[in-house]
Amino acid sequence: MCATVIIYSSDTRRKNKIISLTRSIGLNVIGDAVDAPQALRLVHATQPDLVIIDINIDHQEIEVAAVIADKKIAPVIIITAPQQQNILDTLNREYLITYVVKPINKWAFEAAIHMTLAGFRKLREMEKEIEKLKETLETRKLVERAKHIIMQDHNLTEQAAFRRLQKQSMDRGIPMKEIAEAIILSDNLKNPG
Repeated sequence: MCATVIIYSSDTRRKNKIISLTRSIGLNVIGDAVDAPQALRLVHATQPDLVIIDINIDHQEIEVAAVIADKKIAPVIIITAPQQQNILDTLNREYLITYVVKPINKWAFEAAIHMTLAGFRKLREMEKEIEKLKETLETRKLVERAKHIIMQDHNLTEQAAFRRLQKQSMDRGIPMKEIAEAIILSDNLKNPG
């Protein structure tokens, strides 16, 4: 695993321990931060694969985690003490955030990292699939509208109008969506309103 990681902790000693542990797992720590503004600048500048945040007393770290998760920049692992259960309320809203309790167990930490990275990859794949499906649906809607315009203008059956759209697309090497958009635009110019 060669994922890039940013580590944010206001406690230098704990931060150094987390960096050492993270590197021992085989991750590439590309930066570390000691305060919220520095952490956000670093994350935005480097676009890491993972952000690990050590929660301390001021809880600015939770806000940083929420910003990163909300913008879907990278998945976040929060390291916190068992008595900080109020953090769970925040975490329930942000499913790009994983919760690890101190003291850190190397094997549990490594498992959390693998699961977090895998979950984020899956989320990205699902978002791409959703965009692809939206594009397909939009194309179908446009093709249907164009097909009905062709049917009306040329007194063709639905199947014949579709074949004409297909043929125009293939003959010109232009996607059917663009042909459909051109037909709809032309019809709108001929018949405004």
